[in-house]
Amino acid sequence: MVEKKVCQKIRDSEAEAIRANIDKLKDELRTLRNSKASSGSATKLAKIKTVRRNIARNLTILNQKERANLAGKLHQGSGKRAIFLRTKLTRAVRRSLTTHQKSKLITKVQKRQLNFPVRKYGLRA
Repeated sequence: MVEKKVCQKIRDSEAEAIRANIDKLKDELRTLRNSKASSGSATKLAKIKTVRRNIARNLTILNQKERANLAGKLHQGSGKRAIFLRTKLTRAVRRSLTTHQKSKLITKVQKRQLNFPVRKYGLRA
């Protein structure tokens, strides 16, 4: 619940403010790691995880904002989209054939199916 409020607060701020916040968090992480190297207290070591999560949270929201801004502008008018805006899926799914490609048959097979259709038999009761 707290994370939702924090995320909403970050989303409401502008991109430059988010970047400044990321830089501040990175500096804090650097000092925490230095204190860890010089045998710091346990509370500082536990804080490293939260700082890293905050950095990731800010970066995620920043990337989402930039993608949203670019989504309408890039390749406007053409049917193509930028690679980073396309759906990720899996490699196998991206390389799989389309339904139209799967249903295509060579001429020889088309003629055979046309000339020799599957026979339907009815049974007498």
